[in-house]
Amino acid sequence: MPNGVINLDSDDESPPRNTSQKVVNDQKLVSERIEIMSDDAEASAVSDAHDSTLLNPKPPQQRQMTSQELLRQKMAEAAERRMKRKVEVDIHDSMDTKPFKRVQRTQIVESYRTKLPPTSINERTSRIRLISNPSYCREFGVKADGDTISFADLVGSPDLTRSYQFNFLIDFDYLAKFVTSSTCEFVLVNKSDDEEHLRISDSMWEKYKIQTVDVSNSLPKFGTHHTKMMVNFYKDGSCQIVLHTMNLTEADHLIQTQMAWVSPALYPHQNLKDYFDFNQPGLDVWKDTGTIFKRDFIAYLMSYKNSDINKLIDKIGKYDFKDIDVMFVASSPGHYLHTEWNDLIKPGAKPMFGYGRLWQVIHMLGLQSLSGKLVGQTSTIAGPCDSWKRNILVHLLTSCAEKGFPMLKKADYEYRPGKNKVEPVIVWPTFDEVLRSKASALSGVCLHLTTHGKWAAYQRHFENTLKYFHKWTTYSDKPSESKAGRSNLTPHVKTYTLTEDNFKTVKWFLLTSANLSHQAWGKSKKFDKIEYDISSFEAGIFVAPELLKVSGNTENKRRVLVPCYGKDNPDDVQFLGDEKFKIGIRLPYDTPLQKYGPNDKPWGQPESDQLLM
Repeated sequence: MPNGVINLDSDDESPPRNTSQKVVNDQKLVSERIEIMSDDAEASAVSDAHDSTLLNPKPPQQRQMTSQELLRQKMAEAAERRMKRKVEVDIHDSMDTKPFKRVQRTQIVESYRTKLPPTSINERTSRIRLISNPSYCREFGVKADGDTISFADLVGSPDLTRSYQFNFLIDFDYLAKFVTSSTCEFVLVNKSDDEEHLRISDSMWEKYKIQTVDVSNSLPKFGTHHTKMMVNFYKDGSCQIVLHTMNLTEADHLIQTQMAWVSPALYPHQNLKDYFDFNQPGLDVWKDTGTIFKRDFIAYLMSYKNSDINKLIDKIGKYDFKDIDVMFVASSPGHYLHTEWNDLIKPGAKPMFGYGRLWQVIHMLGLQSLSGKLVGQTSTIAGPCDSWKRNILVHLLTSCAEKGFPMLKKADYEYRPGKNKVEPVIVWPTFDEVLRSKASALSGVCLHLTTHGKWAAYQRHFENTLKYFHKWTTYSDKPSESKAGRSNLTPHVKTYTLTEDNFKTVKWFLLTSANLSHQAWGKSKKFDKIEYDISSFEAGIFVAPELLKVSGNTENKRRVLVPCYGKDNPDDVQFLGDEKFKIGIRLPYDTPLQKYGPNDKPWGQPESDQLLM
């Protein structure tokens, strides 16, 4: 059986912890496990969809070609075959070809309406969606896929004409199993200068007119292209943006919890002068949320400084984003220094990146807190910042959520109740939870936490942070009782949220690709300045209740985000009162959160490695 590509999606700056032989063994185990589980149409892909050998070996040459040179050669060969075929086709039907006429919009597309198949979507529906996993639901006897979206929903439209796929790992052969359009062209954006991040079989190059964009030159040492995003274009002229948490691999899809945000259907402006609507002064964060999203989205794309991505910018700039009602929060590699703090929170301010952007959005919207819990739930907890005592969530992201400026807290800071500070909470699976999950220990391949054995600082950092750890679920031994419905499906999703009333409501919610690492959020240079270095590309969606578009008869009500479990619409919670308009936000984990007990052990390395040898 061929070896499979597994999820090594970690942004920890340290070298890989496994030997190459051990990685091969892990890959084979994942493939074998997935093959056993593949008993339905969605899970029927064979294990060689993750073959780690991405390119067929070439005959010995005087100089061996690099992986990138081989990719370019395949693109050229595919283009030549397309050209020959096009000439043959043009002889027969070129005279019958008629210019395509875009279907005109008949009504304004509301922010909660998408190109996805009809569901129970309405203005109270969660803007963040859970990705379906029917094989998991069957195996564990749970009904937990209500209101979810599928992989096929995202890329399976027969009207799809062009798709930009930004990701860390791309197994195109697996992605292609969900594509039904016969004319779609794909642009794959990732770090494709080696054989670990991109797999494309020979037949796919010509069939899907694949173009690859290698961003490895934009990455510093230990940096990753971690963004997980789609930009899809359709025959009717519309476009749709998807921000999600899933590597495009079989393992990520089938044995891990994943979520996504899907934009409304976006259409081009009818008037040429509106193409640069995002560049106008005086934008209002409440009235022009979608236009600000467009400005920030384009600023992120521009940070690649890549001619191929510039073509996407030219195209996407023509589209009207006004139906979008969330904020864009991203990271891009670079050194950042900001001094005029008060100017940074004005609506027209240039968008920041990394933790500075999170702080900027929270303060721009007036969502600062002096109490409550900042809950960070990720699939990687990287090493300490500049000191073994400092943790990204505890010492930096809490400052972004609190009133004031995002200063790095002193190394000896510890949260104490009643001190006008936000309580840091880290959601992380225990050993027991992982071993009870869908693929047992194999499900933990995506979870990266070094508890000891690498450097002394790692162990001291872990011991200093453990007091903030909470379980992924309390129902791993009885999954049918899990409200969220993902108790036995390990998380690859990354979420951050602030609650001031223990999850009766949430003040804001962030879905992102960013783990708890300074590579993703930024490594602070000074504790009293907004100066930091970012190593990785990341992208996420910030949901705030007052930004969300609702119908006219509810505009005067205060909007609140109410956690939803197993569905996207909130229950009619009476204690919130009729004066509030309740909008759902779907949570991937169960609440109330349960703190680690004395016998609970977090899943981490090197102990977990022993189970995969």
